[in-house]
Amino acid sequence: MMVRSSISVIRITLVVALGGLLFGYDTAVISGATQSLQSYFKLDATALGFAAASALLGCIIGAILASGLSSRFGR
Repeated sequence: MMVRSSISVIRITLVVALGGLLFGYDTAVISGATQSLQSYFKLDATALGFAAASALLGCIIGAILASGLSSRFGR
């Protein structure tokens, strides 16, 4: 039973680490694309800020939706 518990902890740790990695990657991609977005779509500062923040808004919505699923199917 101890081995199974250790495997579970390792699996959870890897999923959390992957989530942080993907969040950082997404932030870096948006940061690198802001100049191109601004010139291609002719965005002002407000629209550019919303475009960059929309990735974070998607994370918030995803976390809210995932909380219900984890409550239902989790422990």
